[in-house]
Amino acid sequence: MNNDWREWENNKLRQREIEKWITLFNKAYSNHEEWQKVYRDYLKSNLWKDKRRQVLTRANGKCERCKSIILDPDVHHLTYERVGNERLDDLVVLCFPCHRNADADRDDETEERRIDAYYEARLSGFAMRRYGDGWWFDREREDVEIEFIKYLYKLYCKEHDIHFDPYLDPETDLDFIDYWKNVRNGYG
Repeated sequence: MNNDWREWENNKLRQREIEKWITLFNKAYSNHEEWQKVYRDYLKSNLWKDKRRQVLTRANGKCERCKSIILDPDVHHLTYERVGNERLDDLVVLCFPCHRNADADRDDETEERRIDAYYEARLSGFAMRRYGDGWWFDREREDVEIEFIKYLYKLYCKEHDIHFDPYLDPETDLDFIDYWKNVRNGYG
């Protein structure tokens, strides 16, 4: 019974620590410098040290990407989605070169998600202004998207003194297709 009580108490203390870190990360979410400070402090915590130890044990002294034996392993976050309450499969042990590559990959994926979210917000704003709040019930997304890009393309043509053809075919007009790619990539 005494061991059960101690285990329950340890679980409660661990849960409080997790909640503390989640709260700190959430408060710092919109301030990059503050978030980095919280993160550096978190990496010194017993909660992180315990997770790190478990992941290092799982890796058994090898990089989990290239399988090389490593003396100074890095523990890499595959995602920061649950930072402060990571699952063990959110973490991977890497050698320095693989860690550098994994950070670059994660940064690229984050930038892609940011660009996609920006595009989706612009598309949704356009559609709501044009058709109202429930536009997705009445309209095909692809049709609205083509209309949105045509609208932006028309503004672009006007701004750059380029003739805009209102009857352009969005599947064959090469200038329009290039412009659409640029908008999708966050440049239009």
